[in-house]
Amino acid sequence: MTIRILFSDKTVRVAVELNGGVESLTTELPQREWVELPDKDIKDLYFKYPMALTFQSFKLFIKDIESKVKEKNDGQHTRVDY
Repeated sequence: MTIRILFSDKTVRVAVELNGGVESLTTELPQREWVELPDKDIKDLYFKYPMALTFQSFKLFIKDIESKVKEKNDGQHTRVDY
């Protein structure tokens, strides 16, 4: 008996070979939707870490961080300019 487990970004496939026959099962991994930080959370961080930045420049800074984290997690870079 041979068991093979194959992973991709979106699926897992298990194949079992027994007595010359192969049975396999493929299942999709759950995908999470990206959730951005709302303005309220950004404002909370802005007041928690006072810097010589306006709120808009701080918000851009946070959005760039979000974009970089998203890129690292799913390979897509989607910067939004405000």
